[in-house]
Amino acid sequence: MANPSPPLSSTLIKIALAAGVVGMGALITWLPSWGAQDKPDGRSIVEVWGWNIAAESLDLLVPEFERENPGIDVRVVRSGANLQSRFLLGMAAGVGAPDVGQMQEREAPKFTPSGRLMDLTDLASAHADDFAEAFWKSCLYEGRVYALPWDMGPCAVFYKRWIFEQYGVDPESIETWDDFIEVGLHIREASNGRTAMMPLALSGLPDFFQILMQQNGGGIFNQEGEIILYSRENVEALELVRKLVDSGITTSLIGPELLASFDGDSVASYPNAVWFMNQIKDNFPPQREGEWGVFRLPAFTPGGLRTSNLGGSVLLIPEQSEVGLEAWRFIEFANATVEGQVTQYRERGLFPAYLPALEHPYFDEPDPFFAGQQVHRLFATDLEHIPPMNRTRDWNEAERMLQQTLSGWLTRRLDNETYLRNLADALSRKINRPIAPATEHTADRS
Repeated sequence: MANPSPPLSSTLIKIALAAGVVGMGALITWLPSWGAQDKPDGRSIVEVWGWNIAAESLDLLVPEFERENPGIDVRVVRSGANLQSRFLLGMAAGVGAPDVGQMQEREAPKFTPSGRLMDLTDLASAHADDFAEAFWKSCLYEGRVYALPWDMGPCAVFYKRWIFEQYGVDPESIETWDDFIEVGLHIREASNGRTAMMPLALSGLPDFFQILMQQNGGGIFNQEGEIILYSRENVEALELVRKLVDSGITTSLIGPELLASFDGDSVASYPNAVWFMNQIKDNFPPQREGEWGVFRLPAFTPGGLRTSNLGGSVLLIPEQSEVGLEAWRFIEFANATVEGQVTQYRERGLFPAYLPALEHPYFDEPDPFFAGQQVHRLFATDLEHIPPMNRTRDWNEAERMLQQTLSGWLTRRLDNETYLRNLADALSRKINRPIAPATEHTADRS
């Protein structure tokens, strides 16, 4: 097993300093400025940190929450890219963290073992069945609850209706990834090579591999924290990535080129998470609504799971908060009420992690942009069946190694299983975690 971890405060400070937020000399003078605020008229002030649209969505909830909780003032602070590092510094110093913090679902396991977060078990356990297992487990450490799922990123395929109609393609005919490739080959040939089926740049390989990995029941760590990188499920996911690229139906687009491709015929479809919908709508002529559609993520095999996840966030409370119970009441309102979750999705596009919210009539409303299709209901289908991934405190290091090596795997045409075996060995040495017994791996399965 892994060696004992260094003291938490030392570990957190090193992470934050490595992120380049501040130098050690500035740390002492910076942290005190984050001190607790006064409570005017006996009211409790709950400070919430979030970023961009996520912070805006929480801010939308404040008036109604304060009306229902007249003794609590909620102040949402929209922070920038350094939010996570500032959060780490505040926890390490024991002062300066907010009362409620936003973290990406994949980042949460870095914080949950810290001992610096409020234990929410007694408060949150009643909601255990209200969230998909894949998300609930990311909020646990040794059976205790330290965060609450907020939003998620279920996946499907956005497609251009005019291209599919031009080449006689029925999206309902695409059930598996093999079907997807077959349609892509048809469109490429019929368009004389002008139209690719999907974008897949080298920089996008890690996220796409993780979509397929989770869809196929793979992962990086098992429930015991052992490394399972070269499991059968992961090898199959990697084989599919190779098959898609080798088929010639993908194209490498990123940044402005990707956004520009929305209004044209260079790409026919975009497998991605629900939040990608806003990028399409924001970068496509509004007067042409109705020209897009969505179909479910292709399965690995007929009858298989047709969804996965990419992205999502949690809310958590630092132990140092002096208003922890009041902070919990706001988190519960935002994350574990139908009203709070539906408002955030309808107004800012944060897809609910709270399963009861998916029964709201809003999810059956037609979307004019997608020609009246019930896209919200499509994305809400089978979420409880998404396999959980054990995101240990070492998840970020494993993800970083994937990001550094996947492009080399593709361009150098490395053997799929050999690549994953070598990566597992390198990760094991790096984080001092064991590789799972051979019976869990491809080479030893019949």
